[in-house]
Amino acid sequence: MDKRMTIDEVVEQIPNGAKVAIGGSSISRKPMALVRALARSDKRDLTIIVDVGGPDVDLLLGTGKVRQVIYAFVGFEVLGLAPHFRRSRQRGGAEFQEWTEYTVMAGLDATIKRVPFIPTHATLGTDVPKVNPAFREITDPFNNEPLIAVPALAPDVSLIHVNYADIQGNGVILGDGHVDVLCAKAAKATFMSCERILSSDELQRFGRDVQILRVYPQGVVEVPWGAHPTGCAPDYRTDLRHLQEYLKAASSEEGWQQYERDFVDVSHRQYLDNHGGAEELVSRLKV
Repeated sequence: MDKRMTIDEVVEQIPNGAKVAIGGSSISRKPMALVRALARSDKRDLTIIVDVGGPDVDLLLGTGKVRQVIYAFVGFEVLGLAPHFRRSRQRGGAEFQEWTEYTVMAGLDATIKRVPFIPTHATLGTDVPKVNPAFREITDPFNNEPLIAVPALAPDVSLIHVNYADIQGNGVILGDGHVDVLCAKAAKATFMSCERILSSDELQRFGRDVQILRVYPQGVVEVPWGAHPTGCAPDYRTDLRHLQEYLKAASSEEGWQQYERDFVDVSHRQYLDNHGGAEELVSRLKV
């Protein structure tokens, strides 16, 4: 079955108010081409689910698409805080649920296992249950010990980016898989962008690196540099220069409006052209 789609066709499948899980981690292998398309669309009132968020969450907050964020961390790693995320938290521009990295994974796993919650010792003795009323303290019926019930996280849609894929929806992730497999399995619909589409025979040569199986994605989009400005190891490094420009632009209304014009409200091809083209990115970022 040929599951190839365009970026815009993916966005058309995401309804207003959807719960959208985004793969990758912080400034690594985020599906940014899909996120930018979502940011320039007319979609609204989204709930974003991330383990570790970065420019994906920040961009969607900055463009007014988000009603709620469920997250363990959102930031730009060595470059500092996420500006739109910080302002939204300070000013109450959206709702926020603080989880931990493990509990986000446990919540997705509960949906995969078709159970309403996962019992765990995680977050006991911390302030997380105090700031997140979604968690419940329960008693182990066998040992009479306290546990935390982590509720199931059930995304309507997941967006992930992989190194390579075939037209059937098998995906190769080289390196850390982050939470992408959990996102793909837990969501009602998964859409996957990739650096390059290969034949199924070529793809199977990657063996265990075929981490996404074809039964999960409903669509595959070939988007070279689709994770930029986050990195997609081993294909290219994180573009720290662009992220610094992003942070500078987000510090003022005028700067942000110009950033949107140059890097959000444009096609992916124009996005690359506005960076000097793929050749310029290759010279700076190819490992």
